[in-house]
Amino acid sequence: MLHHLKLVFAGAALLALPGIAHAQASNQIQLNSTVPGACGLGTPDTTRIDLHDLTGPDGNLDPAKTGTAVLGTATIEDAWCNTPHTLSLQSTAMTLQRSVPYAQPAYMARRVTFDARLVGWFVNTTIRPRNDNDLTTIEVPQAFAAHAPGLRLNISKLQTLALGNTEQAGLMLEPGFYLGTVTITLAAAN
Repeated sequence: MLHHLKLVFAGAALLALPGIAHAQASNQIQLNSTVPGACGLGTPDTTRIDLHDLTGPDGNLDPAKTGTAVLGTATIEDAWCNTPHTLSLQSTAMTLQRSVPYAQPAYMARRVTFDARLVGWFVNTTIRPRNDNDLTTIEVPQAFAAHAPGLRLNISKLQTLALGNTEQAGLMLEPGFYLGTVTITLAAAN
């Protein structure tokens, strides 16, 4: 018993020595950062959708191009916003790209409109340009990222534009290169 008592006193003496911890201590360190609201829009798989010859055998707009069938597509795989944002489509009608030395005859067209439908976002949206820089904007109240395969811009429903930019079927197209644009913009809300 005496031997056991000596061991207990020796253990108590060791605990009383300076430099030996008697209790557990802890500190907490916080990590902080900020995440700004942002949007990303990848590169489309094509920057030019070629609709080929627009005319049918009579020189008018090919009737096969006036329906709802998709005539061309561009896909953007990487599109996202981590915050409320706006989705905008800005577009110009396809316009003859050469100077013509005479006034446009009433039976001819130098401009063609189309449906540009953006599919794959929180909402799908369509723009149909008749002027230069037509714009449609949608406010999206939440974060969103496009699912596979991403955003798709589908072009369909072509129609000739008469003077005054009104749609009119049965107009003959003047020859030359026609060019239109669609600009897709994702912007974080302020």
